[in-house]
Amino acid sequence: MSSPYRLAIVGGGINGLCAAYSAAARGTDRVLLLDQFSLGHTRGSSHGHSRVTRSAYVNEDYVSLMQIAHDEAWPEVESATGDQLIYPSEGCFFGPAGSKYDSYAKAARNVGVNCVEIDVADARKRYPQFRFSDTPGVILDRTAGLVAASKAVGGLSSYLNKRIDVLENTPVLEVDLSSSPIRIRTSTDTLLAEAVIVTAGPWVRNLVPTLNGQVTVARQTVSYVRLKTDHDAHQLGSFPVWGYLGGQDSLGYYGLPEFGQPGIKVAKHIIRGRDDDPDEPQEPKDEEVEDLRTFIRDCFAPELDTFEGFETCHYTNTSNEDYIIDHHPDNPACVIGSGFSGHGFKLGPVTGRALADLALDGAPSCNTFARVRDRFRLKG
Repeated sequence: MSSPYRLAIVGGGINGLCAAYSAAARGTDRVLLLDQFSLGHTRGSSHGHSRVTRSAYVNEDYVSLMQIAHDEAWPEVESATGDQLIYPSEGCFFGPAGSKYDSYAKAARNVGVNCVEIDVADARKRYPQFRFSDTPGVILDRTAGLVAASKAVGGLSSYLNKRIDVLENTPVLEVDLSSSPIRIRTSTDTLLAEAVIVTAGPWVRNLVPTLNGQVTVARQTVSYVRLKTDHDAHQLGSFPVWGYLGGQDSLGYYGLPEFGQPGIKVAKHIIRGRDDDPDEPQEPKDEEVEDLRTFIRDCFAPELDTFEGFETCHYTNTSNEDYIIDHHPDNPACVIGSGFSGHGFKLGPVTGRALADLALDGAPSCNTFARVRDRFRLKG
């Protein structure tokens, strides 16, 4: 059996990649990243060309963390990978009375980020693609943007392949916390690590049974849509990143400009009411497509022209949408990163750093994260 790694990360989505990046950037030796598929695969939560980044949030803790992400963490990753990953794009967030619309506006104002509320008439002039038919106003988030997700995953993967050990297509069957160092049993070998971070996305409960009852998995159908309007109206700079705050969830639906493939991105944000198997077939269901068709008709002023395509991803959800970033209760040398609830990509460099800090030092180095750390502890 080989000598122990200083740190092993199980799961190569955005949080695993960012945790590995943070460890490598600080000069940690003997770091290993494992994934059951190839890096950048389409089975989990981190694939696709684009993600929303925003400061408009219902909770001030996340607004504060987003300031770290926008001002420090993403620029550092861009410098390391040598590529632009954040594309500024004004965000607009809206929703009916009784939704979380008011909370979004209040949280942004309290922290002092550049979010303003405008009336519906002004919003329609600014973005005539939208009806804005059932909202008391529109929150404009001038800190918002588009994260080039596939570029981020690819850039981090290339960075790490030159600096740490990366094992792709290597399923992890067990993380044995009863031993020191920790034993990681894969499909082909048994590896040892002084510290382990588990960021296994929708498969996390297979390796961390203590999360049973704390997280669920929801498969998402993401559409790429062409509206009957000028092609320029779909583009970055003309079309915003946006979120519809419908129902009781933080985001009912969301979307982005055309980026990386034809069509604007439109998707429903599902965080409750289901627990899906990430290994089951992933074709969009007819009722999911029809639901999107109905929302597009009601939300946008131009008519739907065509669906350019679909993709699926899996959210790993907690009951309150707060992440789990904490030591395993049975062995503090194991750190869990889970429950990112469909809003974790934009904070990946911040949460990845926190995961690496907890595994290597036992405490976060980011003062902002340290201040809000209790929000992310395991419950029960």
